[in-house]
Amino acid sequence: MVALFVNESLFAQNGVLMLHGKVVNKGSSLGGVTVEIISDQVDTIRTFTTPNNGSYKVMVPLGTVYSISFYKEGYVTKSIGVIGKALREVNIDGRYFYQLDIELYLVGNDREDETMIPPVAKLYIEDPKKGFTFDKQYVKWVQEEYREILE
Repeated sequence: MVALFVNESLFAQNGVLMLHGKVVNKGSSLGGVTVEIISDQVDTIRTFTTPNNGSYKVMVPLGTVYSISFYKEGYVTKSIGVIGKALREVNIDGRYFYQLDIELYLVGNDREDETMIPPVAKLYIEDPKKGFTFDKQYVKWVQEEYREILE
């Protein structure tokens, strides 16, 4: 398992999010996947490659917005938006954990379905007591917009 840790005192005032999970294809572990984390759509703050078992663990400071992309040659890239800021005026100075398992599909060989087109999703926090939420409505909205563009 790949673990990237940064001095926790740097995050004390803004909190941290520990993302962990596994990258798979059709139920089998997928190693050698590059994971790139971009802060506020500008700065790449981390890039690493998953080991053979496809697992990953990464800690990111809260207080900004991230784009996390999972890519491997021959597979469709999947990107996740993580809104590491509160949507309302609430304190998110805690430690949050979220398991984010990723399914990557072979380009042109795997069946296309609603989890693949377009390959985006969004995590956000609204209530610090409940932690992060995977926004299924956002995924549906993006899919509808994508289909309209294709038509």
